[in-house]
Amino acid sequence: MLTTDDLQAIKGIINEEMEPVKQQLNTVEMKVELVNKKVEQSQKETIESLSELMNSGYSLHEERIKKIEDTVHISHPQ
Repeated sequence: MLTTDDLQAIKGIINEEMEPVKQQLNTVEMKVELVNKKVEQSQKETIESLSELMNSGYSLHEERIKKIEDTVHISHPQ
């Protein structure tokens, strides 16, 4: 039968062996956080680019309509 001292010794060995695993886990967690931040930034940039593209396309569309209306002498709605 194991004594309290035996169990404490086993616990110490387990804790000692787990330390490198804990450090690696911390490293992985930091890397995951970094990747998440990069993904989030990339998503923001993509949304901004798409918004600019849509706004630009809308503006060009409005300009074409105005030119057509001016050419065929249609009044512009207010």
